[in-house]
Parts: sequence; structure tokens; C-alpha cells
Amino acid sequence: MVRRKTMGFDELALVSPRDKKVCSREKVIQRASGAVEVLRNAKIYSSLDQALDGTNVICGTGMPNDMYRKRAERKYHNPRDYFELLLEGNTAAMDYFGVSCERAVNVRLALIFGSERTGMEESEMDQCHVMLGIPTNPEFGSLNLAAAVQLIAYDWRVALGGSASYGP
Repeated sequence: MVRRKTMGFDELALVSPRDKKVCSREKVIQRASGAVEVLRNAKIYSSLDQALDGTNVICGTGMPNDMYRKRAERKYHNPRDYFELLLEGNTAAMDYFGVSCERAVNVRLALIFGSERTGMEESEMDQCHVMLGIPTNPEFGSLNLAAAVQLIAYDWRVALGGSASYGP
């Protein structure tokens, strides 16, 4: 939760979590360290369709090479490259990604992360405009969920004009 807050995100939507009271659990609150309002304002939905209502750019996340199961062929894009093109409103690039330029004008972005153990389901990926994949070692591309959220949130923040570093 802190990573989300650190990168400027303050909305959290959970879809059918195993523990419906996850946001009020003491262990989760302690780990939120200063971002308790994100937990307090989190919304829980029974379906992905409900959670996506009101968004206009839907980005799924995942590993291009799943180590545990066969996946359908999909094209995965580098998050930073995609975000920069999205915000530039580059017509040719957006056609390539399947996102219209009118969406890029007033972006209401949804970043979808699957479960820590299994990632996103094929049906969830089908609802996405684009799949984002963090460039990792092709022999072992697994990241834990917190690391993946942090990296993609950072790329979005940089694309929005947030500082890439504090150096000169």
C-alpha cells in the first residue's frame, strides 16, 4: 500500500478478494505505514467489470513467459514506452496499441494485477486494451506482486512528469 501512495496513487480496487476484510486487518494496516486512508477508501467489487466501470484505458500486467502454465499468445509492451506514447497522444502509436487518441486526452487508467500466485486469468486479459510486461530475465521473469506494482507505478509516475530521480 505504501508503494501505491509513494507513487501518487490513492485509489485501490480489489476484485473478489479471498478475505473480504483484508483492508481492516491489523497486519495489513501496519504494512500500509502512512497510507491507511488508501485502505480505508479501498473499494471491493464482486467482478472485474464493476471495478473497471468509469475507466477508459485498461492495462493488464503479467509475465510474457509463464513458468507454470501455457498461455495464449499475447504481445506484451514495456510499461514506460506505452505510458509515454499514451500521454503524447501519438495517433499511429495508439492505433498500434489499440487505444484511441480520445482516450489519451482524459486518461482514467486501470492497472490490473492478478493474484500473487497465479497472475491474471485469460478472461481478465481479454478485457484489457494492452498487456504490460516488465522487462526481466527471460529465463526467470518472476516478480512478486509488490515489486511489479512498484515498478509499473513508478513508470506511470515518470510518464506523468514525476521526477525520475532526485539528482542534478
